[in-house]
Amino acid sequence: MKRLFLSLFVTLGLLMLTTHCKKENTATSLKPYIEVIGANPTNWGLGVEYEDAGAKAFSITMEQDTVDISDRIEMFHDVDVEAEGTYTVTYNATDHDGVRAETKTRTVNVVITK
Repeated sequence: MKRLFLSLFVTLGLLMLTTHCKKENTATSLKPYIEVIGANPTNWGLGVEYEDAGAKAFSITMEQDTVDISDRIEMFHDVDVEAEGTYTVTYNATDHDGVRAETKTRTVNVVITK
């Protein structure tokens, strides 16, 4: 009986250790996210210099703190204000740990205005 109790005690102890030990996580943040500011899609006047409304980027730490990383946004666009058409603006950002956000886009329709 003592042997069974000891075996059960050891097994239970090992089970508790394995379920309560945290796996070491070397990342200090989760995947960042981007919020596109303003209308999407948006219409833009033919011949008017394009000024994008921008975006905000945030990183979430493992402690669930939100960190503004908008200064790390990379924006690319092919908007040609001299030609009617539909164009795309893309945004991405990488946090301080090198984790890249999911790319976000804005559609810009260059149209004739009165």
